[in-house]
Amino acid sequence: MIALITVPYDSGRRALRMGGGPLRLLEAGAIRRLEAARHSVRHVPIELSDQFWTEIGAARRLQQLIAVAVRDAVSRGERPIVLAGNCNSSVGTVAGVGAAEIGVIWLDAHPDLEMPETTPSGFFDGQALSTLTGRCWRQITSTVPHFSPVPPDRVLVVGGREASDAEHRALESFEWMREDMMSSDTPLDRLASRVRNVYLHIDLDVHGVESLRANEYASAGGPTPGQVRAFVERVAARFEIVAAALTAFDPMADLDGHAANAALELLDVLAAGRGIAYA
Repeated sequence: MIALITVPYDSGRRALRMGGGPLRLLEAGAIRRLEAARHSVRHVPIELSDQFWTEIGAARRLQQLIAVAVRDAVSRGERPIVLAGNCNSSVGTVAGVGAAEIGVIWLDAHPDLEMPETTPSGFFDGQALSTLTGRCWRQITSTVPHFSPVPPDRVLVVGGREASDAEHRALESFEWMREDMMSSDTPLDRLASRVRNVYLHIDLDVHGVESLRANEYASAGGPTPGQVRAFVERVAARFEIVAAALTAFDPMADLDGHAANAALELLDVLAAGRGIAYA
């Protein structure tokens, strides 16, 4: 059973830029595809109320709503898979799972380890993994039901080729698997020695732009869709994937449809992965 949780927001704006990604994947038949593969699917749309939202206020409210939706899915014995515009949705997903000793495997061209003091752009979502690991925005995350930060030693960052200088320094506290290491089992084995349950986070711009363009931040030098799928299959063989997310897909950047196809194929792999063990 799958709970497909859609969060069509980017920087607090609905259906714009990467916020359009979850809706595009629904239009492309994500639910029909899962049902054709004999999965029972319950669609859970996350929507903000109709009022003025600041970007961070919207992100916090979405995290709260996601936490409740994921927790409800867990109570039903469903596998939560989140389709979200922004990576900071991960705070709500991890809070909602509520699994003890959860680990995180984070695929992204950008490690999202900026801080309010280091970010050159001010992009809140570029601080997503810093927020998830308790490095910043603790007052915000304290309002998300059941959230507690994930220690860096239980996080594997995969990709990160676009890391800033500040993020490179931050990565020294994490297990880091660069793009050219994705066929290695060693980092996965090290994480498996510490955790059994993981949240698998896939920002679609982890793919190299030579294969597909997931969003305006996409860059060269990343893995192909086949390499990403093979990696996800290896994760599923070693860990219990308690929740997963596909994020940061901007349909306007996907001129040839390759990014949407890659996302749907990854959705197939995530739905077919091992069963979930809850602590």
